[in-house]
Amino acid sequence: MVNRHNLVILKISHMKTIIKYTIVVAALSFIGVGCALTNKLPSVTVGGAANKDAVLDASLNKGGVSVTAPLVNVDVPFPSVKTGDEK
Repeated sequence: MVNRHNLVILKISHMKTIIKYTIVVAALSFIGVGCALTNKLPSVTVGGAANKDAVLDASLNKGGVSVTAPLVNVDVPFPSVKTGDEK
């Protein structure tokens, strides 16, 4: 007869093997696609240069969020993901 303790050991070793294969496949997939994450930093402009286009303004587009108040401009870009499939 098979001991329960031996079955538990077999299940744990089987799970470790599955986890190792999953990590290897995920790493190879990530490398094969060539994925890159690029982040642009938020910027804050204070002073007269902040109001070169408008005194009060707020905008939201694909690139990010921009808010302008008297003497202050804040630009917060969204992070973007680029894959190796793009040409």
